[in-house]
Amino acid sequence: MSSTLARRAVLRAAPRARSFAAATGKQSYREQQEATIHHAAETTELWRRISFFVCLPAIAVCTLWVRNVEAEHGAHQKHLLEENGGKLPEPPAYEYLNRREAGPFPWGKNTLFFNPKVNKDMEAEE
Repeated sequence: MSSTLARRAVLRAAPRARSFAAATGKQSYREQQEATIHHAAETTELWRRISFFVCLPAIAVCTLWVRNVEAEHGAHQKHLLEENGGKLPEPPAYEYLNRREAGPFPWGKNTLFFNPKVNKDMEAEE
């Protein structure tokens, strides 16, 4: 224990190197500024290359994947409409769906973003 305290005291008393900007170092201020500008230019070029060669292809791949998934979904919806005479089949009547315990909305029983092609019409249920 006492050796640890002695070691800490010696380390605290030891002179430390100055690490702030006014310290005399290997480079002058102008050389440091030029090195910083050079590093910034290299970093900018690196991120530009990453953007062009990684991000843009990734966006293109994701766009094509989503397009294919949506096309499959559209084909499935069209198939369901053809099977059921132009209307979507009635979804199962689960008790946790379309609950209106607090009463109807001020604009009616349907939600504000009601879409008759996709959502169940709560007005027709009366």
